Amino acid sequence: MTEKPSLRAYLSHYAQGGIPREEMIATIAAWDFEEEVHDELVVEPTGQDNVFALVNGAALLGTITDDDLDEIVRRKQARG
Repeated sequence: MTEKPSLRAYLSHYAQGGIPREEMIATIAAWDFEEEVHDELVVEPTGQDNVFALVNGAALLGTITDDDLDEIVRRKQARG
């Protein structure tokens, strides 16, 4: 079984200038996201690595722009 790539690591690599913007948008829009586990008793994130909440967090932290996030969401929705 092959381990899934890390979305956190991918976003970090992008932030360091290792990935072109267009490639990052296309890759994340096609990412194999996991369903996020929500626990009403836990306030902190669950530590999951491949959930869309990381993309939202990257936009909040300035790793990606709001325009990047909008384009990722648009392409993700277009994929179905």
